[in-house]
Amino acid sequence: MPVIRNHLALRQLIKFAITGGIFTIVDFAIYIFLTRLFLFFEVHYLWANFIGMASGATGDFLLNKAWTFRNHERKVLLQYIKFWVVVVLGMAIYQYLLLFFVEKIELYDILGKAFSAIIVMLIRFTIHKFWTFRITNRTNSIANHYE
Repeated sequence: MPVIRNHLALRQLIKFAITGGIFTIVDFAIYIFLTRLFLFFEVHYLWANFIGMASGATGDFLLNKAWTFRNHERKVLLQYIKFWVVVVLGMAIYQYLLLFFVEKIELYDILGKAFSAIIVMLIRFTIHKFWTFRITNRTNSIANHYE
């Protein structure tokens, strides 16, 4: 599609959503498994949410680095640390939103989790694009433009 081909940020957002979608399925599966089969996690659903979110973070990092942002910089450890800063920030926002949707608005927990996931995805995409995986040399920038 020409619109997508000509807009790097849109292409990256779509890839980020696909990558995030894969790990969101893992997150939701773990959350549902824990909250529906164990009384502790049914009562303490925020712990189940944390475990679900944390479970796919490394895979998410690797796929976003290689495929979404096509970032080939060798500063992997620095990027991984930045990635985890964003993950922890995202988790804090996610937890707050889930608590807000379930406790204050009284939404069904799965629906509140879905709304929270969408909001956090947009925040994380922006931070990862402009901070975690920011291209620092012209060669990578040109290569990414013509992927």
